[in-house]
Amino acid sequence: MNDFIEEFRALLGQLSPEERDEAVDFYTEYLQDGGYDSYDDCVRELGTPHQLARKVLADYSIRTLNEPASDGSRKKQPKNDVKTIWLIVLAVLSTPVTIPLALGIFGLSIGIFVTAFGVIVGLLGLLFGVMFGGLGSLVVGIGVLPTDAWLGLLYTGTGLMIVGLIVMMTPVFSAAFNGVIRGVTNFSRWAYRKLVPKNRAEKHGRGPQQ
Repeated sequence: MNDFIEEFRALLGQLSPEERDEAVDFYTEYLQDGGYDSYDDCVRELGTPHQLARKVLADYSIRTLNEPASDGSRKKQPKNDVKTIWLIVLAVLSTPVTIPLALGIFGLSIGIFVTAFGVIVGLLGLLFGVMFGGLGSLVVGIGVLPTDAWLGLLYTGTGLMIVGLIVMMTPVFSAAFNGVIRGVTNFSRWAYRKLVPKNRAEKHGRGPQQ
């Protein structure tokens, strides 16, 4: 059992020391109470250390997202969402699941991710297209000014207006991008709950991530 727990602990490097100790203590106590002394007994009960660690990391990441966010953490929310999505994917891939259910949700997941990717690419394309158009108009206007002042002012003014609109619309694009990421995160959490059931230790107790 000690070898299982030590390997499990080593795979929880992404957690804080307090969270890591909490998870290790919970599963150590469960294995001791159940009399699971050998490494193979522990694997049969909880899966391999890699499988268990991926599940614990995903659970802690989801719990962190559910906690009230401070001003500082809100700025990191998209990064945390992407991290959670990745940990959920790893946890699902390492968990034996019912094939028909897995295939159905996998197909739905592909559709969701492709749609989200298309929206993100479209938003970025629109942003950069308008931005380069405005900068191009500004450059042309400055170049034309010496030969045709009125036409140069027209192009320059149009370019400045477009650049100003881009600056004003940046928060809107940022909010749309974050909204897409948040939607994918919420779907990932739903799929995770459907595909990754509680293990036996969690069913017997609340568990460190509950």
